[in-house]
Amino acid sequence: MIDLGTVQGLYEHGHELHAYCSHCSRWRVLDLERMVAEGKGGLRLPITVRCTDCGEAGQLQVRPPAPTRGPGGWGEPPQ
Repeated sequence: MIDLGTVQGLYEHGHELHAYCSHCSRWRVLDLERMVAEGKGGLRLPITVRCTDCGEAGQLQVRPPAPTRGPGGWGEPPQ
């Protein structure tokens, strides 16, 4: 069974975790590889993140891996 409820699960299955700061109106991509290397892979979502610029709490968004089929992307048939 795939567990996408942890930082480790997201990392292992190619997902991305983005955080949005409404105060700064900016998205940031969290470095899941670094988080796993630092021993934070077992953290269960949702986690609390803060903006590195203003310190406000961020809103998380999980993004799945981008679909690919052919060398040019999803619109091309597989080879």
